[in-house]
Amino acid sequence: MYSEGLGRLYDVVNPADGVYVNLKNCTGVDFIGFEVDGATVFTITFASDSSGTGAVTPDVVDHYYGKSNDTASGVWHRTAVSPASETFTAADGTEDTVCIPVSAMSAPDGKYWVKCDADGSGTVTAILHDLYRQRAAANLSSVVA
Repeated sequence: MYSEGLGRLYDVVNPADGVYVNLKNCTGVDFIGFEVDGATVFTITFASDSSGTGAVTPDVVDHYYGKSNDTASGVWHRTAVSPASETFTAADGTEDTVCIPVSAMSAPDGKYWVKCDADGSGTVTAILHDLYRQRAAANLSSVVA
């Protein structure tokens, strides 16, 4: 029997640039960033609620994945962030699209809301994955507030 992924494996928030998403029902989130023109700075922030109460920026990003949007050479590559940081700059041209994995286990105590900010004209989509409570897509609760 065919089983859809939305609601069973993942939930999606788009646009998610600067939007806190709740990690309580998943093992983590992959932020998909896209830069339109030039290098883009991405920043990860955790908070106690969707309003950003008690916001902190722990050094949780030790790597991300990037690829060019050139269809001939657009394959994913891993980029290390050393030392780990909350902020990194994706390279123009070779990292037009990035995937920033953030584990729910990396959330500071009591701060299960996380957001990714992109500077300039960058955009962000959040894909929350490995859902604990699986349900039909139409029955998913909001993860943004």
